[in-house]
Amino acid sequence: MFSASAQNSFKYAATIPKTDSAGFYKISLQPALVAKSNADLSDIRLITQKGYFVPYITADNLPQPANEKFMVFPRVAAASKTDTGTSYIIENRVSLPVNMLWVKLRNTAVKRTVNISGSDDLQRWFAIEEDVPLQQAGLNSGGAYLQSLSFPASNYRYLKLLVNDKNKAPLKFMEAGIYTEQSVSKSYFEVPDARVSQKDSNKVTYIDIWLNDNYLVNKIELNISAPKYYKRDVAVYQLDKQDRVLVSNAELFPGKSNSLLFAAKGNELELQIDNGDNLPLSLKNIKVFQADQFIVSYLDAGQSYKILTGDKKASAPDYDLKFFIDSIHQRIPEISHTAVIKNATYQIHNKIVNKDNGIIIWISIIAALLLLILLTWKMVTEVNNKNQ
Repeated sequence: MFSASAQNSFKYAATIPKTDSAGFYKISLQPALVAKSNADLSDIRLITQKGYFVPYITADNLPQPANEKFMVFPRVAAASKTDTGTSYIIENRVSLPVNMLWVKLRNTAVKRTVNISGSDDLQRWFAIEEDVPLQQAGLNSGGAYLQSLSFPASNYRYLKLLVNDKNKAPLKFMEAGIYTEQSVSKSYFEVPDARVSQKDSNKVTYIDIWLNDNYLVNKIELNISAPKYYKRDVAVYQLDKQDRVLVSNAELFPGKSNSLLFAAKGNELELQIDNGDNLPLSLKNIKVFQADQFIVSYLDAGQSYKILTGDKKASAPDYDLKFFIDSIHQRIPEISHTAVIKNATYQIHNKIVNKDNGIIIWISIIAALLLLILLTWKMVTEVNNKNQ
């Protein structure tokens, strides 16, 4: 499990600069690295110079903020059982953009995941995040515990938590809400080299956005210069080969930031703005952003570390560190990584495998030729015997 050979399946790597002192650090994951990772970041690994895996936690496992006002979102429907699991629906009455929800659960030691979706009318639901793991109760919890759920920033009026517990006993939700000082991520990284084209046709403006890699996109900023008064519906689609998936619906109007918040991972997006009988909007520019993604780990002073990613078959690691989050201070230093490069271990491993495969192929060809010669010789011998 901890051998250097475990690095072989990861295509990409990035170095973390050495730290002057030992302790917990928040390691920010840049867009270039997230673009090479799985959508759920399940293939992120932190390793030492000797190739040993280092435990880490994600934002979902960080301790709750202290001395901040907690706003409970009222439940609009009792937890109900569906064909796929237990649902818990809450209302964001103030329509705050939210990217982290705190849920209070009765103590449990089972493993479950939850799907998060949003709606403005309790009828049409749009996916926000899927298969978010619910952590188990800590060692010192007193009958109930809080867990944070991180997801792409959204301002839907209603949020639904659907626990994947089909044919199993349900979990007990007590309440859910936000700490108002941390209602939405304040850090975004601009996705580089986004190419944009606009086409106005049949009362609809089509805006295509092409990216150079499979970037994670959490926000699009539209800088609208004219007209002075407008109110338009806009839909955001993610394009993948022949598929067009709706990821967000929103409104554009003056006085609003006109930032579209959603989550999509790919290299092509399409915006459709419904102009009705009005002239198309004049856009100065469009910018694409990824929300801050990070992991938290304990790093030794002067030690060299690397982040590995790029293994489609990898599943999210399960480290004991999540049970000791009380040891993590609320304000910890933030660091990042260097440029993303190809993982040398993966390259060497592939060359060896390809070389071995070449030898096996040649051996197979020679064996087949020998077998063919043997069969031919037997057939000729039998024919000659019959003729005699």
